Amino acid sequence: MDYQVSLPPSTTTCLSFKVHRRQPELVTPAKPTPRELKPLSDIDDQQGLRFQIPVIFFYRPNLTNNLDPVQVVRRALAQTLVYYYPFAGRLREGLNRKLSVDCTGEGVLFIEADADVTLAKLEEADALLPPFPCLEELLFDVEGSSELLNTPLLLVQVTRLKCSGFIFALRFNHTMTDGAGLSLFLKSLCELACGLHAPSVPPVWERESLIASASARVTHTHREYDDKVQPEAVVVGDFLVSRSFFFGPEEISTIRGLLPADLHNTTFEAMTSFLWRCRTIALSPDPNTEMRMTCIVNSRSKLSNPPIPSGYYGNVFAIPVAIATAKDLMEKPLEFPLRLIQEAKKSVTEDYIRSMMALMATRGRPMFVAAGNYIVSDLRHFDLGKVDFGPWGKPVYGGTAKAGIAVFPGVSFYVPFMNRKGVSGTVVAISLPVQAMEKFVEELDGVLHVHRRKPELITPAKLTPRELKLLSDIDDQQGLRFQIPFMFFYRPSLTSTLDPVQVIRTALGQTLVYYYPFAGRLLEGPNRKLAVNCTGEGVLFIEADADVTFAELEEADALLPPFPCLEELLFDVEGSSELLGTPLLLVEVTRLKCGGFIFALRINHTMTDGAGLSLFLKSLCELACGLHAPSVPPVWERQLLIASTYARVTHTHREYDEYVEPEAVVVGDCLVTRSFFFGPDEIAAIRRLLPPGLHNHNSTFDALTSFLWRCRTVAMSPDPNTEMRMTCIVNSRSKLRNPPIPSGYYGNVFAIPVAIATAKDLMEKPLEFPLRLIQEAKSSVTEDYIRSVTALMATRGRPKFVTAENYIVSDLRRFDIGKVDFGPWGKPVYGGTAKAGIATFPGVSFYVPFKNKKGENGTVVAISLPALAMEKFVEELNGVFMAGSFAKSKKTFVLKSKI
Repeated sequence: MDYQVSLPPSTTTCLSFKVHRRQPELVTPAKPTPRELKPLSDIDDQQGLRFQIPVIFFYRPNLTNNLDPVQVVRRALAQTLVYYYPFAGRLREGLNRKLSVDCTGEGVLFIEADADVTLAKLEEADALLPPFPCLEELLFDVEGSSELLNTPLLLVQVTRLKCSGFIFALRFNHTMTDGAGLSLFLKSLCELACGLHAPSVPPVWERESLIASASARVTHTHREYDDKVQPEAVVVGDFLVSRSFFFGPEEISTIRGLLPADLHNTTFEAMTSFLWRCRTIALSPDPNTEMRMTCIVNSRSKLSNPPIPSGYYGNVFAIPVAIATAKDLMEKPLEFPLRLIQEAKKSVTEDYIRSMMALMATRGRPMFVAAGNYIVSDLRHFDLGKVDFGPWGKPVYGGTAKAGIAVFPGVSFYVPFMNRKGVSGTVVAISLPVQAMEKFVEELDGVLHVHRRKPELITPAKLTPRELKLLSDIDDQQGLRFQIPFMFFYRPSLTSTLDPVQVIRTALGQTLVYYYPFAGRLLEGPNRKLAVNCTGEGVLFIEADADVTFAELEEADALLPPFPCLEELLFDVEGSSELLGTPLLLVEVTRLKCGGFIFALRINHTMTDGAGLSLFLKSLCELACGLHAPSVPPVWERQLLIASTYARVTHTHREYDEYVEPEAVVVGDCLVTRSFFFGPDEIAAIRRLLPPGLHNHNSTFDALTSFLWRCRTVAMSPDPNTEMRMTCIVNSRSKLRNPPIPSGYYGNVFAIPVAIATAKDLMEKPLEFPLRLIQEAKSSVTEDYIRSVTALMATRGRPKFVTAENYIVSDLRRFDIGKVDFGPWGKPVYGGTAKAGIATFPGVSFYVPFKNKKGENGTVVAISLPALAMEKFVEELNGVFMAGSFAKSKKTFVLKSKI
């Protein structure tokens, strides 16, 4: 049978392909199995589980083998059914609607198919995430097979792709198993496909342990099964649309920026509370409507009398519900729904589960309440993304095939996924009416509303030279091939009516006359050598307006990283973040409704460093304020730092060690970013940890950096013998004398010497120990050292610095970035980097000068860490400074979108 599949124009690429299916067949157990009647548990056979649920897995081709995935899966399926033989039976219903499996051995449905499309084409068409427009062909609904009783309990379809990849799709009866149980079944299937003779975890039935006894009583109020609520969903409309949304570390960090920093929460709780609120706003219910959030809580660990065996593959979960009015959800801080969700999850105890079983047995196995409800099921910990049949490896996507379930569309599943950028996160598919989906997307697009005009190119105000200019061997190393964002916040001027957008746009065109290479594009030549093609094409400029005042931002503590609205205030124009052939600067100026504004800048780091950026910004401000030319003329002369043909590597550069694995110490399912202020009192407290003789023989940088290195190591809790690294960015302009670096040179002129120590030494030895290591690393930077770095870049392929167990610090305090003054608005309240970390590595902090609300001058340091490590890090800081001084959190700040 041939079927034509067309992906609609809403996807990135229009795609049409054919699926050829063979007739469905029954796959029976490979050996004889027991013939018996096995009752389901009272959790299994509730009304809300009496439906089929589809899952789907996409596999890349393997060019090293010629195995047929259809044969591999079919054979393994028959072998697996020997152990999971109830799946080969049929459901029957008895007294009190009690379900049992009649283990007849009749088998499960299996479909062999071929599609004339490659995985690359599906990927290009964005067809590897729900909703799958071709789902009905990749998981064919055999007539009559979706009924509850007397039909196969599993349906499997394996579809070969013409690239030799394949799609494995499965539909199972939810009364038989849950996410954890399905994971056990699929693990066994994969093990047998890969040659094992039996599952490593033998399956266990034992449903009788979750069947209520005759004396069981309902001891809890189960509002998830309220009788008085009408069984209708708030999600209504003549047409529902589904979309998938990706939440990576940056998105989770943004959500956590809306919560008090001292409020402990899991990724699940933060994301779920945020989605519940956004979804409520999108649906626009009556403010007094009772809205519900139902969490699927895996309850295996809750049961101890008796405990649930490791091989138990039945349903073992509860569905506690959090309830609030729509008005409270939409208007109260995000902490409000989060605490409701935490309380609902906490309510699930062994007694609660036994009470739920009694309710099923005595009240006719009721359906959960659908009205005003949003249900979330977290599949991230069930290894569905690791379903590996051997040669093809793990799936590109492995999880549920759609949002919603057969009986209710208001369900979302959290599925682990790695996006095209290699970022691991969570995919959430959501179904909503069309207009509600538009509002939902607006809510997710940013916590503050920004109206942007289309990006434009600003070209030099006068004709500039057309030439090819080589970058230096410091500029074009691998570790600098990324964009770096900066933010500047300005109060309104009460004495001027000038438009900051026009002031900066005009000054930018004038500045590019002098800094004309920024208006060009990067090219890569032999030996990966970068050069600027000075084409005069211009830099990207975005004009924007935000419906928020400076005072509101300040009150919400939104003037320090992480900026939850960064993606709106510095919009990533599609394709602009690539290294080659794209604009080298992106500028966005956002007017605030009070007359203040935000100046945001993203710069290609290969072009300049902190000192060079300071020169560029100083020139921009001078021209904005009426000067006719920069007071310090810019100088290119990158040849000063290009290694000669006879240059040699004369130093041991451990910052570029080849034998260290290129992985960061900062790992985890979610990174949290926080800013910390270090004023005179904090620096004095750190210095008291040092011997008196060292008090006057260390800089603020040395003291602060050694302290943060140690605190961060303690927070990460590495193995004591792990080699930990501290990399200091050393501005090296003053080191070079032969020839000297001109004052207007705006290229990269720095070294990154590394201090190295074991975690044990860092955590146990006095603070003097890491401080002296840092001082020694800094003092190692000489003119010969820098020339050695340029030779290393030229001769060893421009390697990247080591990220494993590394912490990198860049000190921006002396580069006048906090003095970027465009005239009437004065200096920025905050001016510095827009976030912790860089595009290629999160373990970077920048020291930014800042004056706090008390008028104290000090240093702001933004740090990214996994959530638990951040808690330990704050504890370490609070142990040295005044108790609780770093426990303060940002206020919640959310503005509704108007578009």
